[in-house]
Amino acid sequence: MNWQLQIENELRRVQPNKNPGRTRTIARRAAGVALQQFYSTDFANFFVVIQRAAQDKNIPEPVRQAAIRLEARIDENFKSPSVDPIGDAMLIVEFVKKKVTPQRNIDADFCNKK
Repeated sequence: MNWQLQIENELRRVQPNKNPGRTRTIARRAAGVALQQFYSTDFANFFVVIQRAAQDKNIPEPVRQAAIRLEARIDENFKSPSVDPIGDAMLIVEFVKKKVTPQRNIDADFCNKK
């Protein structure tokens, strides 16, 4: 299955204001699928690729911080460092899309049609 479609399917499962734990799990899965593409791995444990991104000094700091929030455990009051796990996941997904999705060269396409 296409990785972007897999992310869309995960995000369809989100039920706002229903179960924050489930929302967080879905966010981690979506981010993990994207990061598998970024790191060119099919390692099944999404949490491991999120941890890798959290430690990766070569990715932009906002993306790394989103990964740090997603990998963090909830505290003793059941609060997550990520107040918007879907937003954090989408920050990671958009970063990966820009890095791994080939950009079409419109000028080259136009020149090839002549």
